[in-house]
Amino acid sequence: MTMDFHHISALVTLILGLWVARAYIPNLLAQMTPPAASLAWGFFFFALGSIGRAVYWSFGRVFLGEDWAAVRDALGGLNLNIAFELCLIAGLLMVLRARLLAIPENERPFYNLLTCVTYPEPFRLSSIFRRR
Repeated sequence: MTMDFHHISALVTLILGLWVARAYIPNLLAQMTPPAASLAWGFFFFALGSIGRAVYWSFGRVFLGEDWAAVRDALGGLNLNIAFELCLIAGLLMVLRARLLAIPENERPFYNLLTCVTYPEPFRLSSIFRRR
């Protein structure tokens, strides 16, 4: 069993992901303000999708060796990516929700998940350069 760099990087991703999960899962279960909870859960789901995908496609090949193709096909092959991508989508939507909930209540009715990224000023290239 030989390990290429992408196998090693997937293994490191898995180990660090489990280590970080151990550190922060207790925080996810704690009482938080709605913006903080959305942000925390958003990053949790985003990490779950990213790490799951890396482990499935890179590390699964090394661990299962010649049986990888059969296991991959039994799990749905490329279709399993849908589950990982749904985790990524859920995470990103929750992060946007956290942004929306962080807008002051009196201004929040004027924004939604798509427009909250423009608070407090409309998106312009000049606003990006001005912040440097």
